[in-house]
Amino acid sequence: MGLDDKGIVVLDNGGYNIKAGYVSAEERSRGCDVQSLSSPPEIFPNAVAKPPKKSSSVATKRNGGFLVSAELYDLPSYSGLFFRRPIERGYVKEWDLQRDVWKYIFTRSKVEPKENCFVVTEPIALPGSLRRGMDELVFEEFGFASYYSAPPAALVARHFDITDGLVLDSGFSFSHAVPILNSGAQQQYSRRLDLGGKVLTNQLKEVVSFRSWNMMDEFLVINAAKEELCYVAQDFLAELEDTRLPLSEGNKTMIDYVLPTHASDKENRFGYSRPSVPKRAKGDPSQQEQPTLTLNNERISIPEALFHPSDLGLHQGGLHEVIAESIAALPRQLQGRIYNNIVLSGGNCKFPGEETAFSCAHALRASYMV
Repeated sequence: MGLDDKGIVVLDNGGYNIKAGYVSAEERSRGCDVQSLSSPPEIFPNAVAKPPKKSSSVATKRNGGFLVSAELYDLPSYSGLFFRRPIERGYVKEWDLQRDVWKYIFTRSKVEPKENCFVVTEPIALPGSLRRGMDELVFEEFGFASYYSAPPAALVARHFDITDGLVLDSGFSFSHAVPILNSGAQQQYSRRLDLGGKVLTNQLKEVVSFRSWNMMDEFLVINAAKEELCYVAQDFLAELEDTRLPLSEGNKTMIDYVLPTHASDKENRFGYSRPSVPKRAKGDPSQQEQPTLTLNNERISIPEALFHPSDLGLHQGGLHEVIAESIAALPRQLQGRIYNNIVLSGGNCKFPGEETAFSCAHALRASYMV
């Protein structure tokens, strides 16, 4: 059986989550799209977690007290989990952990590596020593028939059939602006920003812990609150001024996030949002109060750090400046074409309002194309 007759396992190996998909040999020969696959893509946490108290579950006993990837979703509470992640600052540092997570995914998905080919993402400009670690894991540990690795930006460009353009990939660990020329990612013109979703979540943890509940050990809960409630303000200073208003005078930013409890169902395992209400008078027994975080200017100030990293003490330009610097490094005759074809990718590009905010990149065009 040749390689053309084998299935393909695809992993987008992110620092926070792994997006996993499988295409069987039959589906590959028929040229199926994602919507028609018999096994739709799934998302798995790229981490192992240890509960704060000794667990009697089979999973923790089997894995030395740790829960691997999606096994942590079986816990009744996510409070105080201790995480170990294979990826640090965008690169795989713990290959044993990465092996355990991949093994769990392949077992859960009922995939036999030796009977399939493998496609996996890797950071752009990956050092050779780390690539050798990937080679050993793929071939010696799992025995895949073949494998192909590429930066996420290259796969995004292929999906959208981009010949010439730029992909901004902003994920958990960092952000990259990657020009695409002749359908290929151009490493020499790429620019990196050492800011990702992990920094934003940690900043939100510190802010709410200072103002309200101590949430320093609640990464999953705060990350869920960030993804649901934060957005990019179109006029940051004006909206920031509006957050100073009390709720009764038209503050539209303030909102409550109800924290999960042991009684929370699976649907609300990370908590849920609800409209903010005025504080009840002390001693009012009309309704039992649930533990709640009230978010106000945090909803816009946290994502704003993507455009002003200096607010967090990082001496780099924002995402829009990274785009402009990357395009400015290209030959002048190509810059206009690239500016007109920018694709946003990664979890940090899902904040509502961010696509509109990136119009500033077009405003910078004149200053770099005299």
